[in-house]
Formats: sequence, structure tokens, C-alpha cells
Amino acid sequence: MNWDFNLIFVDDGSDDGTTEIVQSYSSKNPHVILLKLPKGLGKGGCVAQAILTQTLGDNVAFMDVDLSADPSELQKLLPSLENHDVVVGSRILRDGLRRVDRPFYRSLLSNSYSRLFRFLFRIPIYDPQCGFKVFRKDITQRLFADITTFGFAFDTELIVTAFAQGLRIKEVPINWIHGECSKINILHEIEAMGTDLFSIWYRFHMLGLQNKRSYPQKRYSSYGRFLFSILSLTNDRKAYENGTRIGIKLDRTKSTFSLND
Repeated sequence: MNWDFNLIFVDDGSDDGTTEIVQSYSSKNPHVILLKLPKGLGKGGCVAQAILTQTLGDNVAFMDVDLSADPSELQKLLPSLENHDVVVGSRILRDGLRRVDRPFYRSLLSNSYSRLFRFLFRIPIYDPQCGFKVFRKDITQRLFADITTFGFAFDTELIVTAFAQGLRIKEVPINWIHGECSKINILHEIEAMGTDLFSIWYRFHMLGLQNKRSYPQKRYSSYGRFLFSILSLTNDRKAYENGTRIGIKLDRTKSTFSLND
């Protein structure tokens, strides 16, 4: 691959030696850049900061630092930028590639999330959470400036926002190797991603009701009205039994809601 590129590594307080390793390379190679940010910004905050503040080339990509997808997989995505603004890697679509070998619970969560995402938003993307995406540079500023979810569902809001902005999106199957070194707590991940997913849906549904740009759901569909009513009825509901149950608090001024412990 004869590419002209910069590698931007974003660190928000890791303690596994990543910073030291990157610094050893960046001191010798101007194309390797380390961006250190305050601890706890989350994946979305790190990616957004890098894209909004750093000098970028004609095309922009982000990927997980554990290299679950090899950088060479970009060769599958980049050609599609000729006719699209955003190209998303997919671990679910295969199109002849071998099946991604992951633990059963991971595959179950991924496919369940995929179905729920498509049910809520009516967007034909099967793997919105895949951390391997490329973009045309000219759309990155307005796209990432509109992102408000910096936690687990950052990738999902990115896809929904891109559709709301009328951007052209394509999903391309990639090879992916499941890493065993993840420190993510599964129960916490389910709760956090569920909260973020419904928060994104609620915010964009509010925008649709205000006749502002929104996702391509059929406006005022029966299921949309029903879900919106359910979420609205939970406003001011409090957590109880010492936080073992979940309460949902809606903030209509911000068009979002959050789970309260």
C-alpha cells in the first residue's frame, strides 16, 4: 500500500503503557501523532476531538487500537468513497468472507443490537457499532460537530446523524478478529448501550416532531408514537430498592433521557 497518511493515536488516560509505546514512535516519525486528552472522555469524545482538531487528509478513518480489523482492510472500504460519504465496515454482512469467530454471547448481543437498531431507525445498516469506518474529509466537520453521545453508542449516533444529514452511506464486509483482552463489563455494556440507543432515538424523534431533520423513520408511525409515549410517561420516575432497579429521566429541553441509579 503506497499511501500518504498520518496515524493519530488518542489517549484519554490509559495505564497499560500505550502512551509510552506511541511516544517512542512519534519522536522519530512526524506521521505518528499522539493526542493526549483528559481521562474518561470515552471513545466518541476521543474520536471527535481528533477529527475536529487535527489536520486531516482527503479521507479519514478510525479503528480500534487493538487492530481487531487489520489496517489493510481499508482497501475494501476506500474505493467506495468515490460515490459515498461514509463507508462502514461490517462484521455481520459477510458476502463470501469467513464468519467472524466470536463467543456466543457476543454474537447474540451484536445481532440483537443490529435488529433493534434497524427496528427503531429503519436505517439499512446491519453493524452500526463496528469500530472501522472511513469518511470523506469534506463532511467530517459538520458530521462530528453534531455528535452528542460519547459513550458506547457513539458509532450508532454517527450513523443516524449521517442519514439525517442526507449523507451517502455504504456498508462493506470486513475481516475481523475477536480480541480476548477486553475489560468491558457485559452487564454494564448492555445497560449503557440500551440507554444511549433509546436516548438517540428519543432525541431524533423530538427533532422529527419539530419538523427538523431526522432519521428516515416513517413519520408518526404507530410504533413510533407508542414508544415515544412510553418514554414520555417515564419522566420523573425514580430509581428504587437502593438503585437495583432502573429509572428513566427525560429532559425535554435537551431532547434526551438518562438512566438514574
